[in-house]
Formats: sequence, structure tokens, C-alpha cells
Amino acid sequence: MIRMRPVAFFNLCDILSRNNLLQSTKSVNIKEQVVIFLHIIGHNVRFRLIGSRYYRSNETIHRYFRVVLRAVLKLYKLVIRLPDESTPSEIRNNPRFYPYFKDCIGALDGTHVRASVPLNIQGRFRSRKGGTTQNVLAAITFDLKFSYVLAGWEGSAHNSRILSDALSRPRGLKIPEVIIMFCQIVCKYYLADAGYDIRNGYITPYRGVRYHLKEFSAQGPENEKELFNLRHSSFRITIERVFGILKKRFRVLDAKPFWNFQAQVDIVLACCIIHNHIMGVDPSDLLNQELYEEPESDLIISTLTEMGKGNQEGTSKQFRWTKLMEHLFLEILAKEAQKGNKPSNTFKAASINRVVEAIFEKFQVQCDAKHVENHLRTVKKQWQIICTIQGESGFGWDDNMKMITCDRATYDAAVMAHKKYEPFLNKSIDHYDEMALVVGKDMVTGSFTRTFADIDLDDDNIGSVPIDCENEATEEVRTNVSSSGTSKRKRKKAQKSVEDEQIKLVSEQLGEIANALKQFTADKTPHLYKEVMSMECNTNYAFG
Repeated sequence: MIRMRPVAFFNLCDILSRNNLLQSTKSVNIKEQVVIFLHIIGHNVRFRLIGSRYYRSNETIHRYFRVVLRAVLKLYKLVIRLPDESTPSEIRNNPRFYPYFKDCIGALDGTHVRASVPLNIQGRFRSRKGGTTQNVLAAITFDLKFSYVLAGWEGSAHNSRILSDALSRPRGLKIPEVIIMFCQIVCKYYLADAGYDIRNGYITPYRGVRYHLKEFSAQGPENEKELFNLRHSSFRITIERVFGILKKRFRVLDAKPFWNFQAQVDIVLACCIIHNHIMGVDPSDLLNQELYEEPESDLIISTLTEMGKGNQEGTSKQFRWTKLMEHLFLEILAKEAQKGNKPSNTFKAASINRVVEAIFEKFQVQCDAKHVENHLRTVKKQWQIICTIQGESGFGWDDNMKMITCDRATYDAAVMAHKKYEPFLNKSIDHYDEMALVVGKDMVTGSFTRTFADIDLDDDNIGSVPIDCENEATEEVRTNVSSSGTSKRKRKKAQKSVEDEQIKLVSEQLGEIANALKQFTADKTPHLYKEVMSMECNTNYAFG
């Protein structure tokens, strides 16, 4: 039910208690709070079902889920450890990898986790397989523990861009620098697949050479490059195994979520923290010991795999886009977008087919939907470069010419640092307005990303965990991307505030009435007394 053995569960409760991250209340103790949380993320069960199982209200389940989530996130300082500079035992004790990978400290890769986001931004979160996902970058050590996780990037973001973001953060992913030891240069590195650029600090396989293990099933390696790729693949697959264990243990990561997106990002981080805890306390857990075959849904297909698939499917033939073809391409898709044929920022298949048919009719060139989709991705990359330049200092914009302007010194410095900027500087950008309609709203921003280092920044906004959760104040919403709406506690608080205002208004009006009556009484009392006395005398006289 809780997806871990008792030793790991009781140890988790003890750690949360000893560090004052969770406290029992008069109605719910720590163990029940943790069980409720683990049951939800382990089986992706709705709050209503959990409430009926544990005989609690939906509000109570929701409140304690949030409390435990915040507590688990703060455990990262105890269970997340950066790799040290020593050679891992998994390498040192295996002649297949030692001494060839003796300076390797781990592996990094990305995985897609299902996401639920508002309709207006779904285009940015739509992955190449069609669903809305968040792209999660992770680095692991070879004892199957996470050392770094960056969650929340849109599903359409490229792996290299996510890695660049992780490296550029103040407390981001740290690639060990060059170390001089005994007059020798030692370079520590991570293993990564071919989907990442070539950079210092991590090693990718040879491109255009067999790589995946199943490619060597019929025939072994034939040269040095294939042997290196085979060893690289058999060792880097450790991170695929970790992703598989994580998604098997926490079903919430592989199902449609029902929280706001900020909570979805936090849950990914919390699952990684709990995974590290289990690996540290109970590494012989049955789920960890299962033989794991990497499923297709967990892999980010590398450039090598795409090349191989292209040859098999017959789509490897290059299709050259001329300027006239690109003009027709953008013109048709811009009209389709204006007609509303771009729901959730993704073009319908009929719109793509219109481009295919128009290119064939006008240019008599065989074009298919795959060519159009690939070129659409190319246009998105160009638009992203344009937006990046516009956001940097030193550049201007000529709206009449549709041109990014800059002086000569800025131009030389920009081109020296970023060669890809050159086609867009001091030159009129062709079809700028059409590009804005076609891809202008589909750019990933990474504005929802979070890593373990960001957890401490929430303390000022969230506050400490209350001792008595029965009197807990209404929880503050931390994101504008919300799918849950206002909670019941907020509605009660708002209603009470309105009632207090109405009572105050009525009391003020009653005070004014009392003052008026008092003034009226003070003015009319002598006259009224005379009238009453005269009436009393007349009455006595009448009845003698």
C-alpha cells in the first residue's frame, strides 16, 4: 500500500519527527499523516477515496497531504548528496569499466512525467509523443541515488537547453572542474546520451555508431568506437533503471495528475527524496532488486536512435526548403492559426496536410507531414533565438524593418559568443509577423522549474508546519497556474469576513438610531410629561 517495507517507513517517520518537520495532532498522529501521503503518491488515489478509507474529510486529507509534502521536501539536505571525487565501487570492482571510466562520477538524463496544465499553455508542454508532460533532468550516482533533479521544464524543451539552465543556476548542477593530482590532470565527468551537446564535464557516445544494447544482440562490437559505445550504454543505463524504479514505486508520476502544476513539480522532487531515503535505509527492497527493462515511454530518444529510425522508415531523405516554400509554409499556417485551427497551441493534422498539398501542387515536390513538422520545429528554434536576442541588453528593434539593431562593437561581441545570432542581427527578418502567429506563443520559458535548492526559498512564504493542524490558517496559493480553485477554508474565511463587515455596519446604524432617539427624548420629555399628567387628571375626573 505504501510502496516500501516497514523498516523504511518507520525510519522515515522517525526522521520527520526528530527534525521537527512533522508533529502529531490531537486527531492525526505522524504515522497516519505519512501513510496518507504515501498512499496517494504510490497509487495516484483521489482525496475522496482516501478520505473514505481512513474515515477523514476531504479537507483533512488535503491539508495533511500538503503538510507532509512540505516536510518531505525539506529532507533533501539529509538524503541528497553530491558525488565525491573518489572512484565509485561499481566501477573500481568491475574490470569492464575500470580503469576506462575511473573518473566517471555518475550519469545524467531526462525523463518525461505526465503534466496537467491550463489549455492556453498546453502547446509548450506537449512532448513529441503528443501528451502534455514536464521534462525532468536528473543526475544519479551508481548506487542508484539522485544527486541532482531539475523538474518543471515544459515537455517540448530540448535536453541541451534544460542542461544549460541547470548549469547556469547559482546552486545548480555542479560539474567537477579539472583537478591536478600527482602532476596529472584529472577530469571528472558524467555519462550522457547523444541527445546532449558536447561539453566539458560529461561524455556522450560516438555518433553514427551502434549504441543501444539491443543493437549488439546479433553481432558484437567490431571496432574501438563500437566497444566504447557498448560499455558506455551498459553503464549509462543505470539512470534508466532509476527512472523505472521511481515510476513503478510512485504511480502518480505515470498518471494524469489532479493538482495545480506547482504541486506536480514539488511531488516529483518529493518522490526523488523518498527514493533516496529508501535506497539508504533499505537498499535490498524488492522493487529495487527487480530486473528492469527500459520501456519506450521512459526514454528520451537520442540522435543516434532517430538516425536509425529514419533509415528504417524511409524518411532519411533530405528535404530542402527554399525561401518560396518557407513563405508558403508560414502563410498557410498563419491563416490556419487565425481561423482557430491551432487548439492548445498545436496545429491540427488537417492544417499540416494543407501545407503538404500546397507545396506539392505549386512546386511539384514530394513532401509529407513529417517534413512539415520537422520544419515547424526549426522555425520554433529560430524564433527562440530571436526572442533571446531581444531580451538581452544592447539590442534595439526596428518595427518597420522587422530588424534587430545594434552597433558594431555589440555585433562583434555577440557573434563571437554566439555564432547562431549572426543571421538575425542588423538584417530584416523575413516573415516575422507570420512567425509570430505560427510559433510566437509556443516557446518554452522554464518559468515553473524547481530544484532542491529552491525549497529553502519557500520558507518565507509558507511558514513553519503548525503544531496543531486543526487551527491551521488557510494555505497561501503559490502559483498562478491552478486547476483546483479556492479551497473550502478560504471560502469560509471570506464568508466570515463579509459577515463581520455587515455586523459592523448594522451596529453603526443602530448607534445612530439610538443617538437620535436620545436627542428626541431629551427635547420632548418635558412636553410629553405635561401631556401625560393632563390626560391622567382628565381620566380621574371622568371616572370620579
